[in-house]
Amino acid sequence: MATVVILPKQGQSVESCIITEIKKKKGDVVKKGDVLFAYETDKASFEEESPVDGVVLESFYNEGDEVEVLLNMMVIGEPGEESPLSPPEVGTPGEEAPLNPPQGGKPELAELKATLFHPDTQIGITEAKASPSGRFGGASPRAKSLAAKEAIDTTQLSGSGPNGRVIEKDVKAALENRPKLTSLAKKIASEEGLQPQGAGSGLSGTTKSTDLVATPMNALYGVDYEDKKLSNMRKLIAKAMHASLQNSAQLTHHLGADARRMLELRKTAKSAFESGKLSTNITLNDMVCFAVIKALKSSQM
Repeated sequence: MATVVILPKQGQSVESCIITEIKKKKGDVVKKGDVLFAYETDKASFEEESPVDGVVLESFYNEGDEVEVLLNMMVIGEPGEESPLSPPEVGTPGEEAPLNPPQGGKPELAELKATLFHPDTQIGITEAKASPSGRFGGASPRAKSLAAKEAIDTTQLSGSGPNGRVIEKDVKAALENRPKLTSLAKKIASEEGLQPQGAGSGLSGTTKSTDLVATPMNALYGVDYEDKKLSNMRKLIAKAMHASLQNSAQLTHHLGADARRMLELRKTAKSAFESGKLSTNITLNDMVCFAVIKALKSSQM
């Protein structure tokens, strides 16, 4: 009987992990205790071991994928056995694409399933790659097709689809705010990455090929940086910090105190130390700690 291996939930607050290494691929023979794959949370790295002897019948995700916890990762069975689960596929309108959450899994999986296979997004789980910002992102096929036709750079658009995905209506909204282009201008804009700036010189403000200009680069700071690839752990930490900013109220608490007499005492103590009257240099931290201790003792009486 085939055994399904899921991505464990390592901690109450862990919602997803990044797969760092796939050690056993489809068709590989495994022994109980062999490491199947390695993954990272925002705090630590883990390895998942095989619970049984057998052969890897299916492996659903690749290295670098960000995967929701409790989702199916692999299926292990006997040689020649058919896997009871199939890899997630792209859904089609009117058809339910296969998604196999383990029993007793998270209730959010039903919502995830509806999102991933929405007709406008047309993506499957195996295609959901983590972007540098930590979201799935990307663009739907219809959005890509319209963007290519109209010479729109989808990477510069803010997606309104699931997980920040750029969909067709986002491209249409960008077209409404951009001047019309002639056929030649569209071709040049697509090939050379040029964009219209303001109204064109053509009829009714239409942008012609001569109106296209390259996006200017700051001569001083344009190359004053270095691109470095984020580690998987840093990606998860950044995602958690961004979620904290969105979900928690930001508050800074200020509290003041009159420390003039303490500063005068510090000057006296420093002079005594320098003249040899004191054997210990008493600092401001020492004075603050002494005051806290006295206050705590006084509050317990």
